Amino acid sequence: MRSEKLWTCPDGTFSGIEDDSCYEILGIRYAQSERFARPKPYSYTEGVHSCDKPAIYAEQLSSDSESYLSGIDYDQLPQEESCQYLSITVPKGNTDSPLPVMVWFHGGAYKNGGCDSKSYDRKPLARENQVIVIGVNYRLGIWGFVKDREGAYANNGLLDIIESLKWVQRNIAAFGGNPENVTIFGQSAGADAVRSLILSQGTDDLYKRAIMQSAPIGTMFGRADMEQKVLDELNTIPLDASVEDLKEAQRSILEHVTEKGLPKYMVFAPHFGVYPLVKEEEIGKKLQNVAKKHELLIGSNTREVAVYLGMNKKLVALDSCFLTRWFIEIFIRKYSRAIFNQPIEEFARQYRQAGGKVYLYSFSWTENHSFFGACHAMDIIPLFGADGYEEERPIMGLTKSELYKKGLPMRAIWGHFVKTGTVDNKYIPGMLTIKKL
Repeated sequence: MRSEKLWTCPDGTFSGIEDDSCYEILGIRYAQSERFARPKPYSYTEGVHSCDKPAIYAEQLSSDSESYLSGIDYDQLPQEESCQYLSITVPKGNTDSPLPVMVWFHGGAYKNGGCDSKSYDRKPLARENQVIVIGVNYRLGIWGFVKDREGAYANNGLLDIIESLKWVQRNIAAFGGNPENVTIFGQSAGADAVRSLILSQGTDDLYKRAIMQSAPIGTMFGRADMEQKVLDELNTIPLDASVEDLKEAQRSILEHVTEKGLPKYMVFAPHFGVYPLVKEEEIGKKLQNVAKKHELLIGSNTREVAVYLGMNKKLVALDSCFLTRWFIEIFIRKYSRAIFNQPIEEFARQYRQAGGKVYLYSFSWTENHSFFGACHAMDIIPLFGADGYEEERPIMGLTKSELYKKGLPMRAIWGHFVKTGTVDNKYIPGMLTIKKL
């Protein structure tokens, strides 16, 4: 229902919605931009601005994998080029002490997703842990991770994300949050975005702690040839082309990627050595400067790539057969390790060697009970709930109530880390194992 409560902060006065446990202020614009240009901070005019509708999505194409799992069709959702919106969930009953803040960056291979998707219900995390949880939208695909207006490489989506954190620093105190205790966290491309924030110039004072869930770091090496081809193709499209023409250009780029290695699984991503990201060879030096200041919780799922193979009914059938399952499982584990597990472990150890406090987790929920067990994005379900999953494939036939209870201990671990920078419970039977490096 609509909330009568108002929040007045430096960048505007807002109203939102509420239920018995939380207030939600949805779709606040934090920046604006021209096509392919850097974002500029946005401030609202005087008066009360009603923020009771989900944040508008970035321009994007539909996703076969997300449609298969959750039934979501991005083509049918409201989209906008200047999509710099964020949404805030504030728990009721907070004390006079400022609350810790968690800022979430959604996944979707840097080409899909939105912070207010049904799969990201921020309320359980907020009310159970008494933390403020914020979701952020940023430019995706060719709009966010290819070029600037002059045709050179640009990291505009990453600059959007940085601008959102600056907004949080300016304004979150008005919502009861503590700007000195901000944890950035994300899953998949969102986790890689967190890594990019760690490795960017001028971000050190924008956050205190970081959580990275299933970052596809293995796709982030050897990208130069592919990135040049993408840039060259996009530069053939006029700057004032229609949105539909740009979508068609993105579709063409995705369909004609000829790379043979792991980068082909993440066509769009931040460019190292392009502002604000350091060069690849400078990663170690950058970590030496920042790791000691920011605790890190990082990890991956044991069968990450199973989610992408699950759309092939023949492979699922082979996996269900005792005589052929071993082969499918070897393939799943091999590519999960190459794209996710091993590079994540290497980054965690590099972070630790630079003096940072690091907790490394492995997520294994239902890995032996379903083809989708412990697959990519499975960790989202206990963390945010399963409202966005219309099919039973990833939720193992569990009810919403059962899924909620399954997630309680994981949400508690995340909340404790946000508040203290430590992990007090390092084991959830059948789901999670955490070790301090």
